[in-house]
Amino acid sequence: MVYAQASRLVFRYNFRLSMLRFWWPENALLDQMQPLLISVLKTIRRYQAQQLLLDMSQMPTVDETMQKWLQNSWLPRLRNCGLRRLALLLPTNTYNMIVVESMLWASVQEHLPYEVQYFTELPAALEWLTDSEVATSSRDWPLRQQQPMVLRVRRRQCPARLMSPA
Repeated sequence: MVYAQASRLVFRYNFRLSMLRFWWPENALLDQMQPLLISVLKTIRRYQAQQLLLDMSQMPTVDETMQKWLQNSWLPRLRNCGLRRLALLLPTNTYNMIVVESMLWASVQEHLPYEVQYFTELPAALEWLTDSEVATSSRDWPLRQQQPMVLRVRRRQCPARLMSPA
């Protein structure tokens, strides 16, 4: 697992899952956003990631210029990165949430080469990206007790309980 931090953007790459996870720390600045999002594209290509978890919950407030750049430049380049799945953790800022949803709604009108899902919680996004079938390390989950759903279900279905008296 690779863990790195650009000037204000943090990412983690899981080789086993071919998954990149990006997030902004608190107090990120808008003027840093464009070069950081370009570095996201470069990192996706460098690692040939199949899955992307983009945490936009702490993203700085997007202005109209940035919104146009995202819509006309960044999103089209993201389509050509070879992703299979994109999980977005929605911004906590209401204005940013509306901006992100409107941009993605507009991009859905075109054919997307990857699946997109929106989430408000990290465990749900990770569960979707891993199909709840791939066992992941504890570093992939925010709580040490959190495990993929299949493992939780398997533990509940112990063979002794499944056998019924004849």
